Amino acid sequence: PESVVVALTITNRAQEMLKEALDDEDMALLVSVLSGGCSGYMYDLQVVEYTDLDCQELEIGGIKVLVPNATSHLLNGIEIDYVDKLMGGGFKINNPNASSSCGCGESFA
Repeated sequence: PESVVVALTITNRAQEMLKEALDDEDMALLVSVLSGGCSGYMYDLQVVEYTDLDCQELEIGGIKVLVPNATSHLLNGIEIDYVDKLMGGGFKINNPNASSSCGCGESFA
């Protein structure tokens, strides 16, 4: 698939949590997709200093975000959120392009 220019959003709560994790200005959030999960693809969020992947670099709320061009078509339009839950919270991806997603919310098709 052809790469697309990615537009993604990060909620204010997620930005707060990411700024705590990205304590060094050289660090970035790598937002990518892995094959697997119960629906075909899984989201992968990593804090990185460097990657060999061919990525687009975005700046969102003072946060450097890297998105691999190879999976940009799967990540265009997503929203990264942070949710607090009784049994543990975490980052949640809202993807308007996903045709389906699993019950745990960590994989999509």
